[in-house]
Amino acid sequence: MLGALLVLILFGGLALMLRSDTLARRQERALPGGVAPASLPPALKADSPTEGPEALTLRLPEPARTEAWALLCLLQDAAPRLPERAPAERHLLTQTRERYLPETLEAYLALSPQAAAELRARGHDPQGQLLEQVRAMQAGVDAALGQDRQAADRLLTQGHFVQDRFGNKNT
Repeated sequence: MLGALLVLILFGGLALMLRSDTLARRQERALPGGVAPASLPPALKADSPTEGPEALTLRLPEPARTEAWALLCLLQDAAPRLPERAPAERHLLTQTRERYLPETLEAYLALSPQAAAELRARGHDPQGQLLEQVRAMQAGVDAALGQDRQAADRLLTQGHFVQDRFGNKNT
C-alpha cells in the first residue's frame, strides 16, 4: 500500500512539473521576443483589473502617444529622487502619474463617436484637447523639476568662474 502511494506521489509530481514547463513554453511563444508574462508590469498584463498609464498610453493615437510617453519617462526619471523633494513637488509628481494622467487618458479613450462629434460641433478637436492637457501636465512637471536644472546651472556657472579665476595662467 505504501509503495503504491509513493508511486502515485512520484508520478503526480512529475506530471505537475511537465505541465508547468509546457505552460511556460506556450506563454513565451505567445509574447513577442519571448518576454515572460511575469516580467511584464502589472498594468500591461491582460488580466489586470485596471489599466495603468502605460497601457492606456499604448492605446492612444499619434502624436498623443508620444507626448504621453515623454511625460511618463520624465516622471520615471524623477522617481528615484522623489523622497528628497519638497512635499508639494512630491505630491504633484505622484498625483500626475497615479491620478491626473490616467484620468485624462481614460476620459479621452472613453469618448464615443457621438461624444467626439459633439466636441467637434462645439469647436474642440478631441485629440487636440488631449494633447493640450498632456502638455499642461508636462509643463507642470517640468516646472517642479526645474529646481534640479537651476542647481545644475549654478554648479556649471561656478565651475566657469573657478576655471577663469584659477585656471592655468600659462595658456
